Amino acid sequence: MSWMIDDNMKIEMTKGDTPSFAFQAFLPDGTEYAFEEGDSVVFAAKRNKLDPEPAFMIVADLEEKVIHFSEEDTKHLELGRYIWELSLNKANGYRCTFIANKVLKLTVEVA
Repeated sequence: MSWMIDDNMKIEMTKGDTPSFAFQAFLPDGTEYAFEEGDSVVFAAKRNKLDPEPAFMIVADLEEKVIHFSEEDTKHLELGRYIWELSLNKANGYRCTFIANKVLKLTVEVA
């Protein structure tokens, strides 16, 4: 297997691979958030929390509630540890990070 997500949401994957993973967003009362027109969910990863910009970002497929990595997302990045998050971005400018400070580890590709 070229990638995995553990119980702490640590992602370990081979650089340049194209995994996908599903997600859910919940309201404070525990009910699942119903995405609205104009909403987007963004996966962002930084090498260091202090970096001004993410190393890469992926806009989720909200119909499937899935993050799809493309080869180009990680192919050019250095191996090692990154910090990732998932954020809900609404059309009116509201932003809510609903998964934060998780680890992404990129490992070596052979070919």
